[in-house]
Amino acid sequence: MGAGCTLRACISFYRMYMAPAFAVSCSCGGIMYAYSMKAPAVIGVIIVATFWFKVATMAFFYFAMKRKAWKIFYYYKNVGVSVRWLWGTTLPFDFLTYVAALFVGYYIR
Repeated sequence: MGAGCTLRACISFYRMYMAPAFAVSCSCGGIMYAYSMKAPAVIGVIIVATFWFKVATMAFFYFAMKRKAWKIFYYYKNVGVSVRWLWGTTLPFDFLTYVAALFVGYYIR
């Protein structure tokens, strides 16, 4: 299977949980925006709290998709993309959207 097909499969897989994942990232960015003018210690606490919130929601998405959409994984296996590859590419991309939302929320003022 070519790289283009693999990329399309990863994108279509990410679309299944993109909206709630992006909403969580934007809410973390909104929290950073709300507290960006505070002391650096407060910013550190906000980063740590939103980091663990994002990790917890990513784990929730992983287990929810694994339980509720397990039949869909057969499609990706038949296409030639492993489930481990799908999660290994989409979760880091999701985490990068979180980091980008934090930077935007901090530097928007």
